[in-house]
Amino acid sequence: MNTTPFGSGFAILALAISAVACSSGRSSDSEDNCVRATDSELDALFTSWNDALESGDASRVAALYRPDAVLLPALSVPMADTPEEITEYFVNLIKADPIARMEESVKYSDCNLAYNVGRWVINANGLDVAARVTWVYRYEDGRWLIANHHSSVNP
Repeated sequence: MNTTPFGSGFAILALAISAVACSSGRSSDSEDNCVRATDSELDALFTSWNDALESGDASRVAALYRPDAVLLPALSVPMADTPEEITEYFVNLIKADPIARMEESVKYSDCNLAYNVGRWVINANGLDVAARVTWVYRYEDGRWLIANHHSSVNP
């Protein structure tokens, strides 16, 4: 694992996000109702996302996001924070025949919240784009959904 100060910043940011999200005071987050994702489950969530992307069905990809999710994509300037905007982003991205692969990541899970932060490569129109990525998931109604997805091209 890379332990540079910048890499540590990702972990600190993700811990802060999880602390805020888990301190929401919701009674459904009592210890008895907590679900924690394993590393292999987080890997499977990425695989499901990538399979949906490769399917060419933007609505299938968008269905993996919470209704109030925020998407800050690497390959587009506008932020997408409605289901319609997230779907529209993937309608356009799918035209580039994208395929993604995780290069490395740090995973963490707490009560009904998980994140996967790392580096990935997304191939669009036959060109590899190396980027950083953060996935934040919330567990609700028996499944993990993406609450926040941020990616930025490597400097």
